[in-house]
Amino acid sequence: MDYDKIKNENTIGDTVMSNEEKVLKDNGINDFDDPVNIAGKDFGVDKDSAGRKARKWGKAALAVMLIIGLTAGTTIGYLADRIIDEVQGKSTVHAMEEQQTNYIIDKTVSPVVPIAKKVLPSIVAIKIKQTYRDFFGQLYDSEGTGSGIIIDGEGHIATNNHVVENSNDIIVVLNNGKELPAKVIGKDAATDLAVIKVEEKNLPYAELGDSSKLDVGELAVAVGSPMGTDFAGSVTAGIISGLNRKVPIGERTMTLIQTDAAINPGNSGGALVNSEGKVIGINTIKFAESRVEGMGFAIPINEAKPIIKQLIENKKVSRPMLGIQGQTLDKATADQYKVPQGVVVVSVTPGSGAEKAGLVRGDIITKIDDKQIYTIEEVVEIVGKCKVGDTLKVEAYGSVISRYRTIEIKLTEKQN
Repeated sequence: MDYDKIKNENTIGDTVMSNEEKVLKDNGINDFDDPVNIAGKDFGVDKDSAGRKARKWGKAALAVMLIIGLTAGTTIGYLADRIIDEVQGKSTVHAMEEQQTNYIIDKTVSPVVPIAKKVLPSIVAIKIKQTYRDFFGQLYDSEGTGSGIIIDGEGHIATNNHVVENSNDIIVVLNNGKELPAKVIGKDAATDLAVIKVEEKNLPYAELGDSSKLDVGELAVAVGSPMGTDFAGSVTAGIISGLNRKVPIGERTMTLIQTDAAINPGNSGGALVNSEGKVIGINTIKFAESRVEGMGFAIPINEAKPIIKQLIENKKVSRPMLGIQGQTLDKATADQYKVPQGVVVVSVTPGSGAEKAGLVRGDIITKIDDKQIYTIEEVVEIVGKCKVGDTLKVEAYGSVISRYRTIEIKLTEKQN
């Protein structure tokens, strides 16, 4: 045996490698002095005993094979996981791409869109000029804005009384921007309603709905011109927040629809519409307080219809009156004076039905048409539902003679 040849082939520097060491070296294991931990098991190479090295060669070779096998297995497993992940990822992306490709955006997903398209052509902005006299008697002009609803093809436009009150110049701005002069046909302060007219035929007009069929919580859309004509045709949406709200306005109390659809200055006279695009109210006021948000009010269209009709036909509203000024007599006061609770007559209007029927100052109204009466508001409500010429049966407790009597009072027309 050529020992020198073997020595040269298995020598690194001055170190002679055994066949076992060469195998380990060929497999990337370079530390021949210290045990090496491979796959969780230690094996070593003892340079002092060739026989022992020879006996351990089989175990070392097996360990090397285990290393290679484990490494290959781990690599294959890792690659398999990567491949599966990639395939699944591509499938997910593909599925997402399919969803994105097949998904069609519905631009009319908001129910307000078709409502606005239906209503907007019939809503106008109103520009007015009013003349005022200051403290020193000097006249000056003031400009204001509001909204209105075209209600027929003859050019009649419904709005609020407070929008056109004391105006001497009215300009209507149509939805297409065209400006037309308008004149007042009639107005009614008690209901805050007015009708104006433009000399233009075949204008698009709104469809009036039925406010008696409203439910709290249903969709409500307000359309008008808040903050001037620059924002004409603004649309806000909300819900019907409440019905039959008693709202004091000045010296009167109005029964109104409450909504959280934004109603701002300039929206007065505009439309409150339902999900069918039908006008169910005429926007009139909102609570403008720092601690209040989203409380706007509209006149129910069923209350407005007969007023609007009278304003168009008669230029005014004919209202019945009982012919008295009255005051609520509460229980405590009634008990104090040992008289029945009801409405005490403060004064009687000359020539009225009340005077002709014999009511006098100090009488106490206790019943009307057999309904017990406790407050002056009840009297006003009952009379307000009647027409001029109707007759009411009134029970009164006499102030001069302490006894009850029943009289019939014919309602006369109230003079504005």
